[in-house]
This record gives sequence, structure tokens and C-alpha cells, in this order.
Amino acid sequence: MNKDIDVTMYADAAALVSATVTEVIEIISLRLADNGVCHIALTGGSLGCQCTKALIEMLNAHSADLVGLHIWFSDERFDSADSPLRNSQPVRTGLKNSFVTVHEVQSTGDGVNVFEAAASYEAELREVTMDICILGLGPDGHVASLFPNHWDSILNSKVIPITDSPKPPPQRVSFSMNFINQSDQVWIIATGESKALAVTQILDGELSIPAGHVMAAQLTRLIVDAEAFFTE
Repeated sequence: MNKDIDVTMYADAAALVSATVTEVIEIISLRLADNGVCHIALTGGSLGCQCTKALIEMLNAHSADLVGLHIWFSDERFDSADSPLRNSQPVRTGLKNSFVTVHEVQSTGDGVNVFEAAASYEAELREVTMDICILGLGPDGHVASLFPNHWDSILNSKVIPITDSPKPPPQRVSFSMNFINQSDQVWIIATGESKALAVTQILDGELSIPAGHVMAAQLTRLIVDAEAFFTE
């Protein structure tokens, strides 16, 4: 087992989402109290959206004590701003707390191409390091929009344009692995039997999948449910 990864297991997805979001709120509060600023990156996918929606509910229940919180997205589908495919959509439509600053990737409606959208997001991130970067996990071991055989592990840029994603839409904007690993903490979240093989590969230190290259500056966590952890 990869001893550099902290593993937490929950009974099911509901328990994982509840506990994960509670921990995120705790860290946000600590970072804002200590530094006056906190940067977190959210993820997409079904589980990522569940976490995002649960987090938004808690953020909406707070008020001015969240001044200094910045929300980013570890990857984004290059589509129209109001597309339901966008990872930012739950935040765009659900967040009511005006004290939270949200940084969305430019959309197709902004008159830019995917390369320009990536460059613009990188410019916003110039002086930023994530306190927490939350990543979903694909059955194929992809994280953010870094897919097996469709990514470069040594890119130094913070943000990269994706033009050939094996999952639609083909055009996306994604954090690079280099920038993901600059985060103070990276949390990989996964539930269900379909993720069990990728989880095992991470624990075995497999570098054949992008997720196997994740290693945060301070703490790397793998947060799973029982179905994703136990394999036959």
C-alpha cells in the first residue's frame, strides 16, 4: 500500500459526502481565521456534484464570516456558461452567499477558444495555491480532465487546454498534474464498485493512471466508500 496516502472509508456515498463537506467547512474556517483567505478547487462528476451541492447549502447558511473564500474548478467543460454539463453549474445556480468569490472558466459564449480560456484561467491563478483540491476519480483512473493516454505528466503550466477528451465534450480546461500537486491538500473521492480497480491502483502506487501521480504538498487523501475500497 502507498504509505504516502491517507485513506478514509465510509459505509456509503451519503456518509462520505456528509463527512467530507463537514471537514471542508472546518478547514475553510481555520484558514480564514489564520490567513484571511482560503482557496478550494471543486470537481465534477456525479459524486463531485453531490459534494458541491452539499457544500453550497452550508455556505449559504453562513454570511460575512466567509469573506476571503475563493472557489475554483479543477477542470471545466468548454461549453456555454449555462450548460448543465459545466462543473460550475451547481455553484452558479445554487450559491447565494455573495461573500464567496467564484472563479469560473470562460465559456464558449465569451468569444474565446479553449486555448484562450485556459490561458485566462492560468493568469487568474498566477499567485494562487489551493488549500484543498478535491478530485473525483474515473473508473479509468482519470482525475480532473487528465485521462490515460491523453495527458502530459510533466507540463509546468498550471492550466492546460484539452482538445481530445475521450469523454464528451472533447474540449475542456484542466489543472495540470503539476499544479494539482502544488496544493496543500488533495482529496480524491470515489464511491461504487466501478471505481474499485482505480482505487486499488492508487493504493498500489500504479503510475499507469493519472490518479497514481497525485501527491499533494502536505496531505494526499483517498476518501472512499466500502464498495470502492473492497475488491474481490
